[in-house]
Amino acid sequence: MRSNGVEQQQLSRLRRSRAVATGMLALAAIVFAASLAVPNPGHGILLLRAIAEAALVGGLADWFAVTALFRHPLGLPIPHTAIVPANKDRIGEGLARFLDRHFLTRELLIPELRSIHIADRLAAWLSERDNAARLAAEIVKMLPYLLHAAEDSQLKGFLSRALGAQLRGVALGPVLGQLMRAVTAAGYHEAVLDRALDYARDFLARNQEKLLDAVAERRRGWMPRAINREIARAMLNGAAELLEDLRNPEGAARKTLLAGIGEAAEAMMASPEQARTLGRSGAAVLRNPEFQAWIAASWQKIRDALLLDLDAPTSRLRRAIVIAIASVGETLSADAEMRERLDAMVEAVVVEALPWREEMSRFVAEVVRRWEPRTFSDRIEAAVGADLQYIRMNGTIVGGLVGGVLYLLSLLAR
Repeated sequence: MRSNGVEQQQLSRLRRSRAVATGMLALAAIVFAASLAVPNPGHGILLLRAIAEAALVGGLADWFAVTALFRHPLGLPIPHTAIVPANKDRIGEGLARFLDRHFLTRELLIPELRSIHIADRLAAWLSERDNAARLAAEIVKMLPYLLHAAEDSQLKGFLSRALGAQLRGVALGPVLGQLMRAVTAAGYHEAVLDRALDYARDFLARNQEKLLDAVAERRRGWMPRAINREIARAMLNGAAELLEDLRNPEGAARKTLLAGIGEAAEAMMASPEQARTLGRSGAAVLRNPEFQAWIAASWQKIRDALLLDLDAPTSRLRRAIVIAIASVGETLSADAEMRERLDAMVEAVVVEALPWREEMSRFVAEVVRRWEPRTFSDRIEAAVGADLQYIRMNGTIVGGLVGGVLYLLSLLAR
């Protein structure tokens, strides 16, 4: 869309410049014709005629030269005209060689990359809410297509087969062990454990009477209801004390449980049998029809909710994406070390890609070769034609000035 807008601007500028150059040429022709109609012209009319005549010659010569670059003047197959379309392939190869030798080189690209500080510019650009909103709008435009594409049955079948094969071939034990180790090293497992313990404690407190009644209903016939209820109360109190001990950072039960989690992570990483068992279990879960049906139903609900939100004028997902993009920019702006790492990463990617520059150059030459000569010529003319029209304008002006000077010199020589 944006490229079409640029092309339209180029064509409009070309038409305006061409109209001005042609108008100047037409004016010279009118003045010259009018001077011929004057009987017994004086030196002033003759000077004007000389200027108009030379301007007409200069303008026509430059019109021929500019036109001959892109087409045959007046449609006549004059030799060495329509130069651009006739030499399309050679121009493409020359452009490719130029890119290879004078642009896609380490000596030029790396210093240029370092001078523009890509990470700084990216951080500043993303930090602007207007830029974040525009980027989020483009992302939101793509999301419905991606969500609908995920409904393709062939795609889902392929992913199911691929994931199943991967799970069968991958040792999940070491992966889960590493994941558990990372979680425990960061302390996240304790936060999750505390939330679970708080929930369990609140559940027991809220439902103590219901639990006591449920236990009493299942008492043995020979045991009195009051005794059975007290036994149940003692069990609930014991469970509450265990929860408190697990919640206490210095509690023995908590330390034992956390140590057990660490041992389980090590066992997963070290045990080949557990790795095989987890791999078989993961593949079996994926193949389970009930699991697949649950995934499909859940995805359908999530997809419908996302599509409904994206259609809303005030989409919460769009706002969340805008906030996330701006947050990334602000965080990156405040983190000089991360910006340096990002610049280094971009530089490393460019260095790795440089050996492929011959392929890139060959691609450019091949693209140009596939273009139609007329299309190629029109694109080149749209890009530079407006500036070339100034050659015609200058030729008309300079020709007229030269013609006037020569006429004045001829008068002095008499």
